[in-house]
Amino acid sequence: MIVTIKKDAPASEIKEAMEAIAREKATRKGFDAKKYAGKLKRGFDGLAYQKQQRDDW
Repeated sequence: MIVTIKKDAPASEIKEAMEAIAREKATRKGFDAKKYAGKLKRGFDGLAYQKQQRDDW
């Protein structure tokens, strides 16, 4: 959403634009990354893998 506010816009127009942004944010659906936190099936220890990768440098 793009909102253009001119220099000489009255305060009421600015307030309307801010309310439109707030309404748009409230209705927007996004990607819920927390749903997948800690769900990776790796089959190995993450710390050991990290140490192995650092040793390869």
